Amino acid sequence: MMGVWSMSQDAVVAIDEGVLDVAKDVEREAEAALSLRMSSKVRVQRWPSPGGPVIGPALIILDLDRIAEALAISGFMKPWIVEQIKAHLKSGGEFVNRGLVPRDNEESLVPNGEALVVQVKSEYRMATEQEVLDYVDTAQFANITGHKVSARAQERGFLLHYHEGAELIAAYDKLPRQAKVVLDLLNDTGRENFTEASIEVVLTENQDALKTKQDPMKIFAFYRHRLVEEGHLEEVE
Repeated sequence: MMGVWSMSQDAVVAIDEGVLDVAKDVEREAEAALSLRMSSKVRVQRWPSPGGPVIGPALIILDLDRIAEALAISGFMKPWIVEQIKAHLKSGGEFVNRGLVPRDNEESLVPNGEALVVQVKSEYRMATEQEVLDYVDTAQFANITGHKVSARAQERGFLLHYHEGAELIAAYDKLPRQAKVVLDLLNDTGRENFTEASIEVVLTENQDALKTKQDPMKIFAFYRHRLVEEGHLEEVE
């Protein structure tokens, strides 16, 4: 016969109080750690790994600048740094690389006799959708969708006629869902003129809306003749 486990109310109260004491101890330790006066140095503690012992001292304390620079180029910090860069750019931030470059008419000279001036060398920010489409339409060998765009794709143009009149609206209503999505996505860009290259970018960037695992350009190729024939798109050279 199995025994019946039971606990008195006093025991339950004692356990509750014990848990509460532990929580208070943790809270006190956290407060004590926060109340410590911090220095301007960085403490580095290292432990041996399966690959071998620690080379050099296990504990070192160094300047913040030195450690920060070392961490910035350290391999294990790369994933965090990458995510910070992406978050900064996505939030509307930018990175600007400025440096000294020679300029003849600068008054202040460096010891070698060359005039220097601070100039922006490079700038990094998120591109607007229009900038991306303009780039893929004109830049030679532009690679936006995972492959280099062909000159033919940049030359083959289309003019969008979206819901221009009752006849086109009626024709649109009879289109299959994916064909409608293609036209909707193109219209959402605010452009009327497209190349085959820019159409590929728009559809690839919004592939989820097409609800297919197929290459988006296969979808476009499948419906292109009908879209042109009914007047939704006009082919231009």
